[in-house]
Amino acid sequence: MMGLDEIQAYLHGPVLLMALAAFGFLVGVLTGLFGVGGGFMVVPLLRLIFGIDYQLAVGSSLCFTLGAGASGAARHFRLRNFEPRSMAFLGAASMIGAILGGIINETLKDYVNPRSYDMSMHGLFVIMLLATAYVTFTGVGSSGSRRSLLQMLPVGPRIKLPTAKLAGVSLPGMVAVGLFIGLMTGMMGIGGGVLYVPLLILVVGLSPHQAVGTSLGVVVFGSIAGTVKYALIDQVSLWIAMALLVGSTLGIQVGAHLLRNMSGTKLRRSFAGLVLLVAVFVAADFVRALLSG
Repeated sequence: MMGLDEIQAYLHGPVLLMALAAFGFLVGVLTGLFGVGGGFMVVPLLRLIFGIDYQLAVGSSLCFTLGAGASGAARHFRLRNFEPRSMAFLGAASMIGAILGGIINETLKDYVNPRSYDMSMHGLFVIMLLATAYVTFTGVGSSGSRRSLLQMLPVGPRIKLPTAKLAGVSLPGMVAVGLFIGLMTGMMGIGGGVLYVPLLILVVGLSPHQAVGTSLGVVVFGSIAGTVKYALIDQVSLWIAMALLVGSTLGIQVGAHLLRNMSGTKLRRSFAGLVLLVAVFVAADFVRALLSG
């Protein structure tokens, strides 16, 4: 059986593009089947399976997320599944956060050796994937109190979110949430709605439907800033992004068809199991690199 290094030796030119499109197809199936993007798995698997440098994987994933997220956001905007004022504040803060995240990633790569950089990114993705698996499996954020953490946060000034029928929401807290989403987006190239939706429900206080559309909009803002930041240092490949996007567009249709035969609980737990499997895969490579060092 061929190892990853041998597989990667065959992945170049048209073969690489076809493999990336096939990978994008699988990501699209996840999006259509589980109702969340598979973007949080794109970066670590681009690194581990395809041998693509983490920085280029992050920049290209952001470009891919921008295209996929814009399509999803447009659909939810037509359905009015978003909260305009919160999206404006969160989106502006996420753009700043995405640029800062890109700077942190670039600084990390410049100041540590390649092995330490890879291991640091591996560790971050293992933590993020485990958190994603937990949130998905337990259903955190599927329901909650209408009094959010930002309403209880004793820091002003405060704003109203009319569409969500929320008053007294902490503006500095809102900015902090946006910065966090942007940092995650810019540093790791993820558009992790599966994490951000519960965050917007529990912390900001949005309804589940509003949280989905608002999350997509905020991720689009952050992806724009992040893509520009990585493009300026020549770490965005349109070939990678477009291959993923073409494949995922087809995969979404297949996933949506498969969705009809699965219950909500089975869907959630199956997705959590898949995410956990990817976390184990990344963790195994982390341990391998640690022992070989």
